[in-house]
Amino acid sequence: MFNKKWLILSFTLVLVCSLSVTSSAWWIFGGDDKSEDDQVTIRFAWWGSQSRHERTLKVIELFEKKYPNIKVQPEYTGWSGYWDKMNAQAAGKNLPDIIQHVRKYMSGYVKNDQLLDLTPYIKNGTLDTANIGDAYLEMGKIYGKQMGMATGVNAPAGYYDKELFDKAGVAYPSTDDTWQDRAEMFKKIHDKLGILGASTPAAQQDCTGFTVYLRQHGASFFAEDGNGLGYDDDQLFVDFMKMDLDLINAGAVQNASQRQETAGAIEEDLVTKQKAATATNYWSNQLAAISTGAGKTLYPFLYPRAKDQVQEGRYLNPAMLLTVSKNTEHPEEVMKFLNFWFHDIEAGKILGTDRGTPVESKVKAAIKADASEYDKIVFDFVDEAAANAGSVLPAEPPIAQEVIRAYEEVYWKIIYKQITPEQGAKEFRKNASAIF
Repeated sequence: MFNKKWLILSFTLVLVCSLSVTSSAWWIFGGDDKSEDDQVTIRFAWWGSQSRHERTLKVIELFEKKYPNIKVQPEYTGWSGYWDKMNAQAAGKNLPDIIQHVRKYMSGYVKNDQLLDLTPYIKNGTLDTANIGDAYLEMGKIYGKQMGMATGVNAPAGYYDKELFDKAGVAYPSTDDTWQDRAEMFKKIHDKLGILGASTPAAQQDCTGFTVYLRQHGASFFAEDGNGLGYDDDQLFVDFMKMDLDLINAGAVQNASQRQETAGAIEEDLVTKQKAATATNYWSNQLAAISTGAGKTLYPFLYPRAKDQVQEGRYLNPAMLLTVSKNTEHPEEVMKFLNFWFHDIEAGKILGTDRGTPVESKVKAAIKADASEYDKIVFDFVDEAAANAGSVLPAEPPIAQEVIRAYEEVYWKIIYKQITPEQGAKEFRKNASAIF
C-alpha cells in the first residue's frame, strides 16, 4: 500500500516538473509566451477627415493581423473638440496610449510630464528610427528630448479650382504672389463670377496666416523664450487685419456671420461647392480630403510673399506627430505599433500623404513609385514649399492655446466691426501680456 502511494506521488511530481520544463522550453525556444487570454489593448487617438479615418482604420486592421495579441482601440474625431477632449483626459490621467499631436501644442504636455520620452527606446533599439533622417527626428524634439515622431512633412496651403479660374480668365495663384496680388485676385474672381474669391484671405483664426506675415517682417508670434509676444510693432497686426476688412467690404470673402455659419469639415468648404474659387486655410496633406469633397482635383498653392519682406516667412512643418502617454501600461506594444506605422511599406501606401510626405525613406520611395494622382501633386508641392521655406517654427509655450484664444476673440470683434484694428491690436497685447 505504501509503495503504491509513493509510486503515484512520484509519478505526479515527475509530471508536474515535466510540464513546467516543457512550458519553460517553449518560452526559451521562441514560442509565443502570450496566449489569447493575454491580449493587450492600446488606445490610439487622432483627428481628421473621413478619408483619414478610413485609411487609419485599414492600417490598424493590417497591424492586428500581424500582431493578433495586440488590439488597437481607435478614438477619432474631427479637429473641432479634439483638444478639449485630450486636455480633459490629460487632467484625468487617462490619455490614450498613442496621441496624434501637433508640435505647437506639445510643450504644455511635456512640461506637465504627460508624454513619454522616446529617447531610451530609440537608444536600445525598441523604437526603430532607421531610414528616418535626423532633420525629421528633430521635428519631434522638445527641450532636447524625443517627445514625438513626425508622421510626415507638411506646409501651410491654400487650394484653388482651376475650372473657376479659367472661367473668370484669372491667372492661377503663383509662388511669387504678394498679399496685395492675392487680394486683387480674390476681387477679380468675385467681380467676374459673382462668387467669393476665398472663404477667408488666410488662416486668421488659428494665427497661421498672421504667423507667416510676422515672420516675413522679421518678427514672430511668440518671443523666442516663450515669455511674451514676438513682435513690438502693433502696426503689423493692424495692417494684417485691414487686409481682411478690405476684402470683406469688397464682398470678395465671407463676412463674420458667414464665417461662423459655414465653419465645418474640410469636405464642406465653400470651394468644394463652387461658391468660392479658393480655400486658404489648410495644409498640404489635406488635398485628398478637399478634392473628395469637391468631386474633382483641387490644386494647392503657397501662402503669398510680403512685398517688403525681410526674410522668408513660409515654412515646412511636421504635419503632425505621434506621441505616447507617460502613463501607458504597454510601452513595448506601443513601440511595435510605431515601428509598423513608420516602416511597413503596405501601411505607408495606405496612409499615402494624408499625414504629410512620409519621413521614412523606403516608404517614401515606394509611395512615389506607385503614387496616386493626389500624392504626385502633394510630392511636387512639398518640393516647391521646401524651396521657398524659412526656418522650422520653434515649439510654442505651454500657454500658447490661451494666447491664441485671446487672439481669436479680438479677431472676431474686428471682423464683426465692433472694434477697429487699432483698438484690437491694443486689446490683444494687453490680454496676451496678462496671460504671460
